[in-house]
Amino acid sequence: MADVSPNFYKELFIQLETPAIVSDHMGQIKDINTAYASASGYSKLDAAGKNISIFVEGAFPFCDSAKKEVYMKLKNGSEKLKNLSVSTIVDVNQDRPFYVWVLSDFQVTGFDPLTQLPNRFLLNQELKKALDCAKENCSILAVFYLDLDRFKFVNDTLGHSSGDVLLQEAARRVKFAIGENSMIARMGGDEFVCILKDLHDEKEAELIAKKIISGFNEVFHLFETEVYVSTSVGISLYPFDGDDEELLLTNADSAMYSAKKKGRNQFERAKANMAAGGFEKLLLENSLRKALDEDEFILYFQPQVHIKTSEITSMEALIRWNHPDLGIIAPGEFIPIAEETGLILPISDWVLKSVCKKMKEWQCAGYPPVRVAVNLSAGQFLQNGFVKKVKRILMETDLDPSFLELEITENMVMHDVKMAIEVLHKLQDLGVCIALDDFGTGYSSLNYLKDFPINSLKIDRSFIFDIDKNPSSAALTKAIAVLAHDLKLKVIAEGVENYKQLSMVKQFSCDTVQGFYFSKPLNDHDILLFLSKHDAEKVINA
Repeated sequence: MADVSPNFYKELFIQLETPAIVSDHMGQIKDINTAYASASGYSKLDAAGKNISIFVEGAFPFCDSAKKEVYMKLKNGSEKLKNLSVSTIVDVNQDRPFYVWVLSDFQVTGFDPLTQLPNRFLLNQELKKALDCAKENCSILAVFYLDLDRFKFVNDTLGHSSGDVLLQEAARRVKFAIGENSMIARMGGDEFVCILKDLHDEKEAELIAKKIISGFNEVFHLFETEVYVSTSVGISLYPFDGDDEELLLTNADSAMYSAKKKGRNQFERAKANMAAGGFEKLLLENSLRKALDEDEFILYFQPQVHIKTSEITSMEALIRWNHPDLGIIAPGEFIPIAEETGLILPISDWVLKSVCKKMKEWQCAGYPPVRVAVNLSAGQFLQNGFVKKVKRILMETDLDPSFLELEITENMVMHDVKMAIEVLHKLQDLGVCIALDDFGTGYSSLNYLKDFPINSLKIDRSFIFDIDKNPSSAALTKAIAVLAHDLKLKVIAEGVENYKQLSMVKQFSCDTVQGFYFSKPLNDHDILLFLSKHDAEKVINA
């Protein structure tokens, strides 16, 4: 902290070629320099008197001489990732200090300022050295490409400050898992790359990958919030998967994307066709941005059969992408891309509104009314004004709320339990039904379960898949059904594919079943034919 005259400070500030802002102790902007105005598009008049957090996301909390990553907001609506340095200036004529916020570009050498890990530039240098050494010694070299699962969701809901803490702790856990003789670097965002030298064989690389993944099983403490975040890992090995730096990185990146497609929280080895898969991902991402405007999404519906009444009174809505060149694309292929790019919100909103419109059309056409369940995305459920959005859609479509069921997951509500409970109560007040999906696969607490205002609980298909062969799956399914009924909840068993599975879920008193044994997901035309012709009672009592 330095005592300087106001004139000296003003002259220095004006001549500074790096974007900079001056604020008072409350964060109210007093001045911006020419470099900031040029880089952001905002004028001094735009910024004067407003809080710096409006223009620099992630600026608070701050301290003297602090350095961190922030997002500088541009007037055109986009953002730029910058390094922020904060300095305190004491004006001898003022009682309180001023703060100077300097927003600089990333350096091309050195270390990442947030995690203190080597950055991309230093990684490329070290990877070249390690690869040359591996070639000389005929040894095995591994490149790990890591990405945090659902990091964008944490960043968007809890803020960039929480995201920064998560990145720092994630870096520490990975560094511990790989050991001192290996290197970890931050590529940018939530992506990390590890270099592991002198491995004995491929199995050693896989064991280290498992150690990294298990290191994420513990909760992350982000200020006042506890969250669980997993990681997906892609592995490429020299000499098997490439003999230059770029190819090893590309193949590891493609393998990581493959791990995400398979459900996240796992590792995947590079394969010969993975580079093509990375190119395919790029093409899908570009096409996905136009899919909504081109009306390329379609709905499929899978019946849910009530065991006691033998009626098909509900179904689950599922999205498909009818790509003009590739045909029907399953959600597992494009939903991860939608989540990464932020397109998941408009897509999720389209599904919700389209389902409500479709149900009303069926009812007006004289078909017996059935309840339809819609899967909510995490960002959709936690966005401001979501309850009002649901209410507006119900009014616009003139649909009775009791025919709409919203499915949430355990992980979704555990990010902010108090807020989730409040939103669920408001939704139930509208008359909407709530189902807890994928039960038993997330990180929920049974202590919270009793507080969630939900109507039904869906047992995940991973328990049903081997329920007739695995005593543990049978025991867990039975226990979940008993627990749900004690809490006055209906129980839905997903993934019923054969008669043995059906017999066991009937034995465990599940209320409703869903799966290929009754029907695969059907388009809106075929589902109406199914409802008209199918005799569920014959199937259940067979």
